[in-house]
Amino acid sequence: MTEKDFRKERGSLTGMNEVSATISVAPQNTTRLMILQKVTSIANLGGVPSGEDNIHRFAAKTVHSGSLVLVTVELEEGSTAQLFINTEKTVIGSILLRELKPVLSQG
Repeated sequence: MTEKDFRKERGSLTGMNEVSATISVAPQNTTRLMILQKVTSIANLGGVPSGEDNIHRFAAKTVHSGSLVLVTVELEEGSTAQLFINTEKTVIGSILLRELKPVLSQG
């Protein structure tokens, strides 16, 4: 998936289809490689190329229904980040958010 496709799909999966949280990120988890490793250790997601160093995007489809699952990690100043999950399956979004928050926060 390209960054352009990701943005288009994310734009259509907002509102009720989006869950988000502000998290405190451990300093060692702020590199592209560590974020990729942490996110993919929890969920079978593929990285989406990004032209921005502070935004990390991941995408996948559910096995059963083929529903799109989009994850965005936006690093902010200091040690905080915004975590967004966009999917038609709100239960999957909530579970994924609950699983990713502690993994990105811990060292």
